[in-house]
Amino acid sequence: MSNVLITGGAGFIGYHFSKKLSNNNFSTIILDNLDDYYDIHYKLNRLSFLGINTSKIEYGNEIISKTYPKLKFIKGDVIDQELIEDIFSNNEIEYVVHMAARSGARGSFSNPHEYIKDNIEGTANILHACSKHNIKHFVFTSSSSVYGSKNDENIESAKLKPISLYGASKLSAEIISETYSKSKDLPVTVCRLFSVYGPLGRPDGFILKCIESIKNEISIELFNSGEMWRDFIYIKDVTEILFRILLSKPENNFKVYDIGTGVATKITDIIQILEKILGKKAKIRNVSGDKSENTITKAHKELMFKELDIQKMTDIERNLRDFLKVENL
Repeated sequence: MSNVLITGGAGFIGYHFSKKLSNNNFSTIILDNLDDYYDIHYKLNRLSFLGINTSKIEYGNEIISKTYPKLKFIKGDVIDQELIEDIFSNNEIEYVVHMAARSGARGSFSNPHEYIKDNIEGTANILHACSKHNIKHFVFTSSSSVYGSKNDENIESAKLKPISLYGASKLSAEIISETYSKSKDLPVTVCRLFSVYGPLGRPDGFILKCIESIKNEISIELFNSGEMWRDFIYIKDVTEILFRILLSKPENNFKVYDIGTGVATKITDIIQILEKILGKKAKIRNVSGDKSENTITKAHKELMFKELDIQKMTDIERNLRDFLKVENL
């Protein structure tokens, strides 16, 4: 079966997608530098769930999963050109899913060099290796942050004018990816992820923070008095979409998709649904806004991957109940 390299595979989405591939008998290589953008124990726990002995992790070494014999983990950085070349040279990689990135729009201006290094230079390094080794398909997980502050549903009005350095770095990586696609005949698909939620998520994710805050009777901080809307999409749907995209040859060798539901949900509505499910009232504290945060984000339906059960994807209460059931196992 095909060999797939997943950069950033110890992250939230990377973990679930690595598990999806392994369950479908793909040979999978996870590359992750295990940075400390958030508590590293979240990443180590995910790797443990994949059967990786985290006590044996050393930079550059391969660790074979005890659960999935065709899955291995390598601690390494996408900016390490020598390591990247070794991985491509020593493994018959056919597909690459590039998820490694310095994440988070809020506060990205406080650490600009890290965002540029990881998100732009790192992507260029991976693309260079993909081109050199004739990879069949490069899938890049970008972000809805590439859009401007007004995320209009009309595709012709979709302005690519990010308001955070994070969004600007992801857009730059998109442009570099398209350049490689056109100039080096490399099949590339860009996937702009919207607000993904689900089990084993990042601790700074809005829904996970709300759940923990309601359970522990801690105040939920709301920007702009809660007058914000997000396109929330469940991790199960994201992994299924990415799986289908990976196995699809992009039209004209380059394709862009919005990975969302096409529906914007007000964040206070999310809180009300969680209150209903958890049977507890949330404590709310309004805080000053952040100019790097969009007021509304919503996937453009013209850019969404087709042949999906939209009704299932947009049933957020059903998905939240599933999420909480898994979290409580």
